[in-house]
Amino acid sequence: MARETQLWIFVDLELSGPVIGTHSLIELGAAVGSLKHGVLDRFSSLIQPIGPAVVSNPELFARAQKEGRPPQEVMKAFASWCGPFEKHLAIFVARPAAYDWPWIVWYARTYLGKNPFGYRVICALSWDLAKGRKFDAKLPGGAAKGAEVQLVHHMKSELAAAGLESDELK
Repeated sequence: MARETQLWIFVDLELSGPVIGTHSLIELGAAVGSLKHGVLDRFSSLIQPIGPAVVSNPELFARAQKEGRPPQEVMKAFASWCGPFEKHLAIFVARPAAYDWPWIVWYARTYLGKNPFGYRVICALSWDLAKGRKFDAKLPGGAAKGAEVQLVHHMKSELAAAGLESDELK
């Protein structure tokens, strides 16, 4: 796949705490794009908590209790949303992947009975460090906005490293 058309799916999560299975994934956001086309699409959903444990994001946790969709429904929708992009060999990216990606895998296995996303994930933090760059974008609140900001930052960094610019990326 050509570098310019490689699809990247940035994933960002909001959690009620650090322990998978005890705490809850309460918001899942993702953004997909390529260097050539910029941001192509976004995914966002609040998720009903799986239990009462909350050590972070108490306001979002309360909102997810009222407005969130069941985890099985969200994971099924996310898998459907990712499907067309995965057919084009999209690469998942998380920051940091060692923390975020196990949540995706656990929720997929628990609520879908399988992991349709695989383990093809890159850590954006490690990627930047390996290239001698620093992630200096300020992340907004919300998983979907966070995913999009990270995707755009990644693409701008890649274009800058190649001495290129894009009007698609704002």
